[in-house]
Amino acid sequence: MKRPCEDSSSDSEIDETIDVGSESNYGGQNSNSIIRSGSPSTTSQIMARKKRRGIIEKRRRDRINNSLSELRRLVPTAFEKQGSAKLEKAEILQMTVDHLKMLRATGGKGFFDAHALAMDFMSIGFRECLSEVARYLSSVEGLDSSDPLRLRLVSHLNSCACQREAAVLPSPVSHHHHHHHHHNNHH
Repeated sequence: MKRPCEDSSSDSEIDETIDVGSESNYGGQNSNSIIRSGSPSTTSQIMARKKRRGIIEKRRRDRINNSLSELRRLVPTAFEKQGSAKLEKAEILQMTVDHLKMLRATGGKGFFDAHALAMDFMSIGFRECLSEVARYLSSVEGLDSSDPLRLRLVSHLNSCACQREAAVLPSPVSHHHHHHHHHNNHH
């Protein structure tokens, strides 16, 4: 659905989605915005100024995109969506806001949150690894999804993942009562 680059105005060059790994390949071609004006001497000055502005704009865009890519890596919900190559910039920001609110709600300070966050990333990593194993088995080893070995391995890894997650996430019931007790005793 992408339009060819030539007709992109400098505005649409700020793509609304972010493709991780491709932040830096904006071909900053704004050749279509040449100003046809006045005497030759000022034209070259205008061109130089436009070129400078273009470079500054590009740097600004690159910084924004790099920061968004960082956020995308750091916010678990955005990170989970990594597979679906493109995330809208607005989505990344929204997820970041939600994540920060959640951290604040859980008392963003202290060991528990850092620990939970680390576990969050660990389980995401584990699951990514799992899907990579499954992909490898089918594409490289040629074992399709009905192959008994593949089935056993994948289901084993799956149950490992579930156990690890269950071990760190308090179940709703215990959480309930965890709520009443720890209210004020950790300052």
